[in-house]
Amino acid sequence: MIGIVVALEKETKALLEKVDDLKPINLADKKAYTCKIKNRSAVIIISGIGKVNAALATQFIIDKFSPDFILNFGTCGGMNNSVEILKYYAVEKCCQFDFDLREIDGVPLGYIQDYNSVFFPTCLDGLENFEKSVLASADRFTNDKKDIDSINEMGCSLRDMEGGAIGQVCLSNSVPLVMIKGITDVTGSKTAQEQFFENLKRVGEGFPDVVIDAIEKVCNARGIL
Repeated sequence: MIGIVVALEKETKALLEKVDDLKPINLADKKAYTCKIKNRSAVIIISGIGKVNAALATQFIIDKFSPDFILNFGTCGGMNNSVEILKYYAVEKCCQFDFDLREIDGVPLGYIQDYNSVFFPTCLDGLENFEKSVLASADRFTNDKKDIDSINEMGCSLRDMEGGAIGQVCLSNSVPLVMIKGITDVTGSKTAQEQFFENLKRVGEGFPDVVIDAIEKVCNARGIL
């Protein structure tokens, strides 16, 4: 079983049109579906925006379906010119840049004591041909210069509002996490909001091929039938 967590219905729509045996299910009052992807069983949940929504949806899937791995895909923003609009990246690690205990404990931005780390790991098995990047998450969509500087100083080139929380839940449950992000906006040209709305549909339409390819590669690399 593959567990798939996506924030927005608009990001999921194109994939739902390409899977087999699609059936809606009731999963904690969130839109969810079981299906087959290349003859492999999968469950897809539309979490809603934000870290709490994403964490809840991920835990629901883990508790009910015990997936071989969680796949999170969705749109994100680029933070510098190392990444490009309308391209897709495999995330190699993720963090929560709005988790900040620097003034209390003198730890780095994003550091979470229970895990003795800033970053949460992801699974890259079979994804050698995907371009890689590092993701920072927070419960805000903003183009604030302070946030942009903080994210870049942490060595992150992508940002979203869910991935870091999904990373924490997967690590806590010892479930591998695969994360694929498509870029709608990059800091430094038009406003993030203008770029996001211009490119959301185009990035969403490209996800099925990218996501199905990633699933196939990860399953083959990990020996998942």
